Amino acid sequence: MEPHVAYERDENETMDVDRADPPEIFYTIGCDDSERTRRKRAVESLRRATQRIECETDERHRTNERNARALFEQNARRLVLERSEAAHRRPVVRCSSSTVGDTVATCIWDGTCRLRDRNNLQGKTTFAAHEVRCADVRIHPSYCAGVDGPCAATGSSDGTAKRWDNRGRNLATYKGHTDRLACIAFHPYGHHLATTSFDRTRRLWDVETAAELLLQEGLSRAVYALAFQCDGSWCVSGRLDAVGWVWDLRTGRHIHTLTGHIKPILAVDVAEDGYTVATAGEDHTCRLWDLRQRRCIYTLPAHSSLISAACFETKQGGTLLTASYDGTVRLWSTTTYACLNTLKAHEGKVAAVAVAAEAALVFSAGFDKSLKRWCVDREGEGPNAL
Repeated sequence: MEPHVAYERDENETMDVDRADPPEIFYTIGCDDSERTRRKRAVESLRRATQRIECETDERHRTNERNARALFEQNARRLVLERSEAAHRRPVVRCSSSTVGDTVATCIWDGTCRLRDRNNLQGKTTFAAHEVRCADVRIHPSYCAGVDGPCAATGSSDGTAKRWDNRGRNLATYKGHTDRLACIAFHPYGHHLATTSFDRTRRLWDVETAAELLLQEGLSRAVYALAFQCDGSWCVSGRLDAVGWVWDLRTGRHIHTLTGHIKPILAVDVAEDGYTVATAGEDHTCRLWDLRQRRCIYTLPAHSSLISAACFETKQGGTLLTASYDGTVRLWSTTTYACLNTLKAHEGKVAAVAVAAEAALVFSAGFDKSLKRWCVDREGEGPNAL
């Protein structure tokens, strides 16, 4: 047997590592402001979470919360149609109610946006937001009626989002998407705007500078819905592949997947408790998730057609509202999962629902081109306010 001879590399031979190409970057590098904003978000979200948990451990606060939930459920059972306004000549696709003040915004298929007084639904300002169809409208978290300044944002089929003041003047335009937008949402702090699109991305923008802070690529289907957690530390998105994704906004990482729907997810929201998530879509169901347990805790067979919108009652999160193409809006208890009320007045598909919990008001809009205001049946008295 011949002795084993070790391989000797010729001096002229080049090692593979010497001639290897630089590694290809398979992701989009964030801007310089991305790390700075993530650090700020981490600090502020921790402060807010600490306050929320301290309140939840206070017995007096828990008692007040239980009483407020019970009162809103009582009011929910007594909601009746109080006013209806023909909003436009085209379907109304989204509506949004201000957190502070008395404004409700609607966006129309023809690209028009209208700000109304939520007490009587009379128009305050009407402006042509986009040249093509509007997809979504959201009122800024800190907007207060009667004060000049940033008021709302709109998203459109032209692939852009825009920010407006209360007089209908364009303050900023957010460009970057290559396909029509599906949803927009303000971060709870009001400094950032999120957009989702049929180009299979979601993006985060600086509200003031219109700079793109985050571009999340690599998704298999269009991202249709998005909602932020109240502390601002994470968000949940719903896609047309029937999967929901939870994202940590402090690190940019995907931290949980919501699976169970069998058709596209069209609506998502996060309750004020900071861990309950609602997802709804084309399979006619609304699922409630507890992110502490990382599982679905209940599935509501909510409607007989697709669910176009879902939102929690904004103060306590004890009541969930769903709107559907079956022409109804329904209110659900998140503790007993019972249907508290079914609101019927639209002559066709209901596309949007919004709630002003402090005044026990609900707004709905749809393909019958109307905006409707629901309040507590007075029976000789005013509605109960929370």
